Amino acid sequence: MPAHGSGSTEFLRVLATAAERDGLEIEDVRRLMAVPGDLLEKRGARVPIAVVRRAWSGLTDGAAGPLLSLRAARKLPPGSLDILDYLAQTSTTGAEAFEQLTRYLPLLADAGRVWTEADRKTFRFRHAAPGGLPSLAELLLGLIVERSRTMFGPAFAPRLIQFAHAPSATASAYEEVLGVPVRFGGDHDELIFEREIVRAPIASHDPALRSILIAQAEAALSRLDLRGTVSHDEAFVPAFRHALALALDSGDPSLVRVGESFGMSARTLQRRLAAVGVSHRALLQELRLERARQALGSAQLKEVSLDLGYSSPSAFHRAFKRWTGLTPGAATTAGGTSPPPVRRRGRPRPRAGEPSARRLS
Repeated sequence: MPAHGSGSTEFLRVLATAAERDGLEIEDVRRLMAVPGDLLEKRGARVPIAVVRRAWSGLTDGAAGPLLSLRAARKLPPGSLDILDYLAQTSTTGAEAFEQLTRYLPLLADAGRVWTEADRKTFRFRHAAPGGLPSLAELLLGLIVERSRTMFGPAFAPRLIQFAHAPSATASAYEEVLGVPVRFGGDHDELIFEREIVRAPIASHDPALRSILIAQAEAALSRLDLRGTVSHDEAFVPAFRHALALALDSGDPSLVRVGESFGMSARTLQRRLAAVGVSHRALLQELRLERARQALGSAQLKEVSLDLGYSSPSAFHRAFKRWTGLTPGAATTAGGTSPPPVRRRGRPRPRAGEPSARRLS
């Protein structure tokens, strides 16, 4: 993890428990972690991420060896991650469980970034922490591997794990502990699952309890003032545009459909887009305009309007003129216009005959 940021004392407790379960005496654990004795008893307090790094380095360098993280991940029982574990266990599907993890991981430690991506065959959980401590990345991914096996069954273990750092032991040693093929030297840490994990049911799901836990997690997150840093970055927009283009090609550019490609709910996508000041509606309008300009020179207005989801050529004609200030015919004659800027605030009301807000979202 980077030098900046903070971690919860719950994370320190996880590290201490992991070392104990790996065979270290509690007195040695506290000594090697080099943290005040009473700090581990303070539930939910925040400490500089440098304290977490120092504690884990003391454990791995002092006595436990380089693969403590991976061994610990196999031994930490459900509930060790406090509210993160319970949010996952009460989720209904794999998509919901990963959604909770990516949003609320900062409650454990806020240095670094986590996000998910999906295509038609794979679902990927990704973690990036430039300058971070490799053993902490190994602990995080190792825990997710074990939780996935517990909640979904062995068939849903990842097909591949990739770490950004160099190995501290042989690749075969990693694979022996994890039971999954491992690679090193990637741009980020990554777990690659089969796409089916998104819809995989969770037997312990409890929507009522999950709602209570989410309310508690949101309150804790707001107290940390981390809402602007939870996987909300400009890099998400290009990925969303690409998924939206594919969804438009399939005839359903709704948030629900795009969310399936990310393994996220429509609400989560709305939240991530809002965090960088754009909306699904604005991006869809921009994409439709780009497609229209490309198609107008070689197709009839009716054909273009239907391809872009408008009920009639006149509805498309009005929308195009509102976006560009030109009619489709004038834009074709003039060689097109620049796409309009993505609207940053507000949601314009749809005009008569145009696709409704319900259809767009």
